[in-house]
Amino acid sequence: MVDPDGGNIELTGAEFDLLLTFLARPGRVLSRDQLLDLTRGRDEDVLDRSIDVLVSRLRRKLAVGGTAQIFKTVRNGGYQFAAKVTHLDERMSY
Repeated sequence: MVDPDGGNIELTGAEFDLLLTFLARPGRVLSRDQLLDLTRGRDEDVLDRSIDVLVSRLRRKLAVGGTAQIFKTVRNGGYQFAAKVTHLDERMSY
């Protein structure tokens, strides 16, 4: 990923997977369980709180000075990707 100044933003594999999950479902509220299923599957022994940590990291890494948060926390619901997505090419190679 590239920041607005043209510098690289380093994401872990888990952060990248989570971001892609949100980009594919902009505006939808996704619960922790849904996010775990969509990013990791239930095969791994992970805690639902790990999603909170990943969202927090993405918020910090993707924060652009003074702009609104791109991830909204929905009480008793989960998280929502609030930024406008104009195009996601699912054929992109990563």
